[in-house]
Amino acid sequence: MAIHTPITAPAFPEASSAFTHTPVTHQFAAVMRDLADYIEAERDLEHCDSWDPACDAWIRDAERARVRVLDGISALRVAPTCRREDLPLKRSADLAQMLIESDSPQQVRDILALPDRFPHLFRCAGDGPVARRVDQMVAAFQQHLNALARLPDFTGMIEADHLAIEPDASNLMLAPAA
Repeated sequence: MAIHTPITAPAFPEASSAFTHTPVTHQFAAVMRDLADYIEAERDLEHCDSWDPACDAWIRDAERARVRVLDGISALRVAPTCRREDLPLKRSADLAQMLIESDSPQQVRDILALPDRFPHLFRCAGDGPVARRVDQMVAAFQQHLNALARLPDFTGMIEADHLAIEPDASNLMLAPAA
């Protein structure tokens, strides 16, 4: 009978009996705060008209908020991963960056579908205090991602993709017969 004996050491220590912050959880909290600020700045632009002088300040605020979020995600990527439960946080932040930088409706839909398609990558295994706390953080972050996707820039892009433009038969150019 074969005996299963692991020959490599685990990459991460055993789960803690209580939640303690790591560099990743600290940075993730900052990214979540910056993402909320970015969403609010973008919402301010919804009510902005191009003739409004305040619009320039709101646009600059939204651009600064976007840069802060992306810089925070970059800092999160280089933060040392101290435990296995840090990985879903890093992956969730990557989703935010991909969503912010997306430029097509298909990308937005695909990005938002990733946590449901690959739940094992965006949730922690087990039910210890660390796993539960990280899962709560990821769930709260997912709400931010959904709010981001409901912003007019994203919803307009998705709605435009659904519009089917019927060709007008009077304007069709036919290729010459060969």
